[in-house]
Amino acid sequence: MNKNKKQTSQKNATKVVGPTRADRGRRIFEHGGQVRRIDDIEYEVKSQTWPDRAYAVFRTERGWICSCPDHLEAGHTCKHIHAVDISIRMRQAVQTGTTIRQVDPTKCKHCGSHSIIRDCIRHFKKGDVQQYRCKDCKKRFTHNLGFEGKRATPEQVSTGIELLFAGMSTRKVATTLKGMGVTISHQTVLNWATQYAEIMERFADKILPRLGEQWRTDEVYVSVKGNPRYIFAMLDTETRYWIAKMVAEHKGNDDVAPMFAKAKDVAGKAPETLVSDGAANFHHAWREQYAPRNFLDKDTIHINQVEFDGVHHNNQMESFNGNTIRHREKVIRGLKREDSAILTGLQLYHNYVRGHLGLADHATPAEAAGINVQGDNKFLTMIQAAVQSD
Repeated sequence: MNKNKKQTSQKNATKVVGPTRADRGRRIFEHGGQVRRIDDIEYEVKSQTWPDRAYAVFRTERGWICSCPDHLEAGHTCKHIHAVDISIRMRQAVQTGTTIRQVDPTKCKHCGSHSIIRDCIRHFKKGDVQQYRCKDCKKRFTHNLGFEGKRATPEQVSTGIELLFAGMSTRKVATTLKGMGVTISHQTVLNWATQYAEIMERFADKILPRLGEQWRTDEVYVSVKGNPRYIFAMLDTETRYWIAKMVAEHKGNDDVAPMFAKAKDVAGKAPETLVSDGAANFHHAWREQYAPRNFLDKDTIHINQVEFDGVHHNNQMESFNGNTIRHREKVIRGLKREDSAILTGLQLYHNYVRGHLGLADHATPAEAAGINVQGDNKFLTMIQAAVQSD
């Protein structure tokens, strides 16, 4: 009986799930010449079944509409809409890159007018705050977008979460902020991290990084509330961009296909080469998400025979696991939750804030991937840009 269960488990592990509509849309785009832009609101996508037919995709106030039967009759977000969405994101990334801009202090945050004047200075225990008044809409405001109701200034909050994600404990961050004039508890620091990590993650998911064609994946052991867990990560070799992550209970037999799918969605493509160790779950996920199925697929090669000193090695991932994940996990002495904001914040800090010694001019992975965050306080810029975009 146990033998039969084991055989059934092996069969399920090797089962290949069919491509989703998002997968098909990505393949349509990657094939080239299938998506034609007519103007800002109208696109034309060639049919993959009938060579002489094309479907119209329109942008409306309620979202995208496609003339294909899958969308009109079933109401699904069809593969043609997915192809157009990827085409738009990729064109913007290739032509101009992505610039995350600072909040303009010369504009009214209510109506966008530049006719603002200084109104008064409000005095708080945390310090003085300049208040402004708009001549057009007559409203008063302060430049604290995204930080309303906080006892600390935007600069203090963003500095606190940056210190936390950089490696300091919550108690040390609270002590540091006390020296800056704001007295808070270590729990408040963690609450800030949880709140703003979620806001920035939603914003970052909308950005398309320009990644290379070789990705790497590996896992590292951590403790989650005293229980053994493994953090799996996907990294771009060229830019060192941390593409995706997940936490699993087991090292070699947990399904990591969701992480592979997430990485493909973040990058808007599949890589030409995937490097991993010989764990079976990496190979199964590669077969499910990246292995070619038809002429629209990119032929992703899976290199899973690696050695420390061989031609194919995964030293870059080993260094990432030690210097990024392990370094952070030691400070907090294990995670408290599998979906901890510490992991999300660590990924954001790695990609957008910390300069990498292996990149030219010690650029951040985001800068190497064509994403420029303005200002010295990058978390402050990202939080305010995220709140503006919601």
